[in-house]
Amino acid sequence: MTGNRIVPGVSWIACLVLLLGVGGCTATKKSARNKNADFSLNETVLFTSAADTVFADEFLYVYQKNRIKDTATERTPESQRQAMEEYLDLYVNFRLKVKAAEEAGLQRRESFKQELAQYREQLAKPYLTENRVTEQLIQDTYERMKQEVRAAHILIEVPENATAQDTLKAYQLADSLRMLAQNGASFSMLAEQHSSDPSAASNGGDLGYFSALQMVYPFEKVAYRTSVGSISEPVRTRFGYHIIKVNDKRTSQGKVKVAHIMIRPDSDSTAYQKARQVHQQLLTGADWNEMVERFSEDVSTKSQGGELPYFGTGNMIESFENAAFALKNPGDISSPVKTRFGWHIIKLIDRQGLDSLEKMRPSLERQVERNIQAEVRQEEMVSTLKQESDYQSNKSNIAQAVYYLHAGTQAESAEPNRGAVLFAVADTTLEIGNFYDFVQEKQGALSADSVLAHQLYRDFEAEALLVYEKDHLADNNEEYRRILQEYRDGILLFDIMEQKVWSKAVEDSAGLKQYFENHREDYRWNERAEATILDAQSQTILEEAKQKLGEINGPLSEEVISETESTFNQDTPLSLQIHQNKYEQGEERTSVEAVIDQVDWEKGTYSQIENDRFYHILIHDVLPPKLKGLDEIRGIVIADYQNELDRQWIAALREKYPVEINEDVLQFLGQQMEP
Repeated sequence: MTGNRIVPGVSWIACLVLLLGVGGCTATKKSARNKNADFSLNETVLFTSAADTVFADEFLYVYQKNRIKDTATERTPESQRQAMEEYLDLYVNFRLKVKAAEEAGLQRRESFKQELAQYREQLAKPYLTENRVTEQLIQDTYERMKQEVRAAHILIEVPENATAQDTLKAYQLADSLRMLAQNGASFSMLAEQHSSDPSAASNGGDLGYFSALQMVYPFEKVAYRTSVGSISEPVRTRFGYHIIKVNDKRTSQGKVKVAHIMIRPDSDSTAYQKARQVHQQLLTGADWNEMVERFSEDVSTKSQGGELPYFGTGNMIESFENAAFALKNPGDISSPVKTRFGWHIIKLIDRQGLDSLEKMRPSLERQVERNIQAEVRQEEMVSTLKQESDYQSNKSNIAQAVYYLHAGTQAESAEPNRGAVLFAVADTTLEIGNFYDFVQEKQGALSADSVLAHQLYRDFEAEALLVYEKDHLADNNEEYRRILQEYRDGILLFDIMEQKVWSKAVEDSAGLKQYFENHREDYRWNERAEATILDAQSQTILEEAKQKLGEINGPLSEEVISETESTFNQDTPLSLQIHQNKYEQGEERTSVEAVIDQVDWEKGTYSQIENDRFYHILIHDVLPPKLKGLDEIRGIVIADYQNELDRQWIAALREKYPVEINEDVLQFLGQQMEP
């Protein structure tokens, strides 16, 4: 047996029953009777051999993960324990084989290391903070989508690459405006006078209602966290510093699909009067599509009955949006609504609530990747890693390292000591030299302006923390450690089975032949009927097929069968099917071919009707029982020979490594699995 590896995502242990077979186990059982023992599973030995020690929790983990779970009514406590003992036999065999692979040094082969490294990379992804942060951002975004926020803001613009002095100045101005607003000054007036947002002059900083992913992420995050009526601390985005006043929060309105008739204003009064007349005709029964065709001046939607795509809060001009969401039932029509484009009459087509997280997940993943900047995701990731690890930093050394990077030869002090520690995670330290090597690799020189220098350090810190997490993932995550161990042992099992059993059975022609000769009586044909079966949809089709084929004196060729079926199945695929084989007494066969068992096994022709199908059966010959030849069943014999080699190998391993099972521990585990 040879083939590809089991694909990632499928437990190696789950495949062991197929790989190991169901051979018996003759381990010596060791008992220290104590029926009331309270076992600490991760410290209690279930079985030992000269090559291995296995604790109870290791076995229980794989057994619970892979056992076939029956209902309480289908399985008794006794059969539960029996199933566990049978699985333990297989698991002991598995551990012995892995140990044999290790003793053969298979884990030192380069091919093994490369394959395990590929699996490790794939298996680690769901457990890494980077992916957990992305998942958390998706879930947080979905939760925010359930609510809409109405807020106003004051923006104090500051470029992303501003100097520290200009950045501080902008922050202080934003903070002073916040304090004025908190002390009673009009927020809208402050926005009109000081905000860098051009629209503030006309709207007092009011942004209307918005939902998740409609604002830059830092702004959105603070707005949703700020309570109604409150004013936030200054929040930095790529535009500058914002102070945010939350005026209202409401449950999400979902999405609506509407159609509209738009009338552009020649003059305000004329357009409005025209819109009123159109609206009145619609109320008295005029056809919507006809009115769109005659009167709408929105060229892009006129040919589609005025239909617009689904939209939610914040996607349309506020007056249009408010009128659309005010409509209750499909078919409802609004009064004329004014926007800067003209007057609109809106018809509701459909309304949708928020879809489930699972349904929205693919689009949310794309939107989070697109809308939430990489540096924001990195900041969230680094923050999480620092909280979850034993992180300690030396801010003075960090400041020196970054300062020298952008000051260069103009620095007031010499290049800092490259051995100085920047930060430590548990027993791992990162030094200035590591940071400078990172910078050199990234851009080829130890120079950068102030903004880039700080960003390079943040990138270095994030990368170092991720490398540390990946290198120590198995130490800190029990589930990942177990799964990685399964894959590691599974690769070794596959390789050693290939070497000791599968390839050996295929390549050892002398051994295969000898095995076959020793078991000749196990390979016998029962009585067989060599037959052709015409299987038709109707008696008429059956007669036409018989006429086309003429007198049949023996088995049909593949070409004749294919050509005949094609002729009759042009219009209806199942009009005629032709089955041909040597059918053996007692073998399993398809329900269609089982019709052969309804007639006498003697040479001749027979007719049969079963399940509204019409059959013409021709038995060409009846073959008496006889021994099978090796060439007839080579694949079956190879599989049996592989099983024999496996049994012999297991017996040798058990003799080499006698196994002792702690009976009390096994009994205790069995009790945990009882219904």
